[in-house]
Amino acid sequence: MLVPKDRIKVIKDKKTVKKLENSIKIKVSFQENSVIIEGEGVELFQAKNIVKAIARGFSPEKAFRLLNDEESLEIIKLEGFTDKKTKVIKARLIGTKGKTRKLIENFSGCSVSIYGKTICIIGNFEQMNIAREAIKMIIRGSKHSKVYGFLQQANL
Repeated sequence: MLVPKDRIKVIKDKKTVKKLENSIKIKVSFQENSVIIEGEGVELFQAKNIVKAIARGFSPEKAFRLLNDEESLEIIKLEGFTDKKTKVIKARLIGTKGKTRKLIENFSGCSVSIYGKTICIIGNFEQMNIAREAIKMIIRGSKHSKVYGFLQQANL
């Protein structure tokens, strides 16, 4: 699978490769900015999701949450927006000094990565529903205070 050039080094890290190969029964090799994963079944699917998560901006530690069968990866694409609007949405999702992203992570229990024209979430089913809704509220232009209120309500 193809990986952005600025993320391939993170995946090629010896610790990351070793943990991938040892925790899942697969073999990882590299060709320029491509990752080749040899394996089958659930292990192959899990390894692909972990590599995809790292490629989308997650740290290996956060991506390895996907070793848990309850956790999954969701990718929300920011399509149909101008570059300027995409920049505004990303800035609103991150918030001042990362406040909004941190609040979404803290209240939902998910890990969130904003990279390129995508927003990625790692979490379990219930956590994903909360984080996805908060993210969609921000994309639709809801005020941050309304989103924070939703997150607090969802956490009760």
